[in-house]
Amino acid sequence: MLAAPYIVTLLFQGSETSTETEKTETIIEEKLLPQERADDQEMDEEEYLAGIIAEEISLEYQPEAIKAQTVVARTSLKRALANKEELPQSMSREEMLSLWGQDGFEKNYQALEEALAATEGEIMTWKNEPIYAAYHAVSAGKTRDGKEALGVKMPYLSSVDSSIDIPSHDYLKVVFMGKKELADKLNQACPEAELTEEGLAEQIVVTKRDSSEYALEVAVGKQTMAGEDFRDCLGLNSACFSIKEVEGKMRIVTKGMGHGIGLSQYGANEMAKAGSDYKEILKFYYKDVTVQKDME
Repeated sequence: MLAAPYIVTLLFQGSETSTETEKTETIIEEKLLPQERADDQEMDEEEYLAGIIAEEISLEYQPEAIKAQTVVARTSLKRALANKEELPQSMSREEMLSLWGQDGFEKNYQALEEALAATEGEIMTWKNEPIYAAYHAVSAGKTRDGKEALGVKMPYLSSVDSSIDIPSHDYLKVVFMGKKELADKLNQACPEAELTEEGLAEQIVVTKRDSSEYALEVAVGKQTMAGEDFRDCLGLNSACFSIKEVEGKMRIVTKGMGHGIGLSQYGANEMAKAGSDYKEILKFYYKDVTVQKDME
């Protein structure tokens, strides 16, 4: 996911640029795109947004699911700009051409254009502010409560049933690791853990879970790790996991893919298949938000 020079004329570049658009382009240029561009043109916000969507979701998904992700991406971009945070990563057209080939590029870029046009200017707000539009690939059967997962109360990030995710091939994954490999990785991440191969299963214990069964804290020998840090250390699909010794190896079973907060992309796609439109999808996964045109 790298930002690279643009090699074709920008689709969304207008003949005139407003002061606000110029400000946006300047921020984008300074914060995330310092490199030279082959066409020596500045990019507008919707063009940048197209690259974010291409990074975040498969364009083989249903149109309504892609539209939902488009509003998620636009909301995240607006929030980042407003708070002067790091911007979401965006894929250049050069990267899209390399990834998809010419035929795939034309098909997929058309899907991007259609989603952008159908949701033009729309973001999700809570009390008139862009929300933290968290999303993930596949839930563990229900999404996570934001307060439990993040430690910050965000009423719109409440846990919802997403058992529609269970048929996903990414819902369940089983990984076997040798005891030495597992102990070495965790000892490197936690120098004071002092894990040993003997009795390793008893030395790794999930001590705290949230209401959606994701690990919040894991005792690792003499240290404690956050559930997401444990996941990252071992490259697990999610922090919703169980671990035990089986036939001399350590078996780790995970449910879901990603952090489990906010919109489930797989769930959104299944809802779209069943006839839900993008606003219904968004209001299912983000409680009591307003989907509105950005007024800036």
